[in-house]
Amino acid sequence: MEFKCRLCGGRNGHHIDTKDAKNNEVLSITACKGCGLVQQTSLPSDEDLKIYYSHNYRADYKKSYEPKIKHIHRAGVAAKDRIQFLSTHVSPDFNTSLLDIGAGGGEFVYLASKAGFNSRGIEPNEGYSYFSKKEYQIDIRTQMLDDLEPESANVITLFHVYEHMAHPFTVMEKISRTLKKGGYLFIEVPNILQNDASPHNIFFKAHLFYFSRYTIASFASQYFNVVKLEDKGNLKVLLQKREFMEENVLYPGDDEVSHTFKRLKEKGWLEYIFVGGGIFKPIRKIKKMIKESSLPNVAPREILDSI
Repeated sequence: MEFKCRLCGGRNGHHIDTKDAKNNEVLSITACKGCGLVQQTSLPSDEDLKIYYSHNYRADYKKSYEPKIKHIHRAGVAAKDRIQFLSTHVSPDFNTSLLDIGAGGGEFVYLASKAGFNSRGIEPNEGYSYFSKKEYQIDIRTQMLDDLEPESANVITLFHVYEHMAHPFTVMEKISRTLKKGGYLFIEVPNILQNDASPHNIFFKAHLFYFSRYTIASFASQYFNVVKLEDKGNLKVLLQKREFMEENVLYPGDDEVSHTFKRLKEKGWLEYIFVGGGIFKPIRKIKKMIKESSLPNVAPREILDSI
């Protein structure tokens, strides 16, 4: 299977034969030896991806075309944390236009509106976008990235979306055009270097790329400056639009690539259990199940308002 890195264009990589954590299908993953980007060796076509995310993704991964009560609660808790992260640098204000790309059930858009942002979202899945409009009366449109208007937002957010996009450089360029001068981009993605992810819960058919702090900053480098970055667990990055586009991409350095491969070798059950806290996961999972089983069967808006 021919490999070409979507970051540096290199063709020399370390191949990893693994399986999709959701359905156990065989996956071919490659870590580029030139820049350290971890990616699917061969990517689906753009048309296949569009059809998959419009119709099948939510059903495959959530087993539903609408979020369940437990998913609404989880999304609400995550949204509250993300709003706090964003608010350290961007003050909530109705004059601050916020666009959430891949808005899912709309929980973040709803809570960001309550926090003071002028919020809206786009979501390719028809079931989830309909649900969000029906339950929260918020502006969620069933559309893809290509339909966005230039300089139409002060803040753009992508939560567990960027790893699904087949053309990361193109996405950065489109988002930069969509943001107003001095605008912010807030991305959250799984972190391939984290130590608290189970070895059985890392690779997924729907995840085309597996980012580190180095590779995501590299993809953004022509259009954005890094303002704030957290990589304990998931990778959270707040970026600000450059006044002028940089001519060249700032690729990860040799030390950063070496560190990436060192971490990939270290990842495994021993690290996960004893360093990443996996030994306590069964207890945390039981507590979570008990808490979610006691969630009241009320309207989704009431679930979010109680968080």
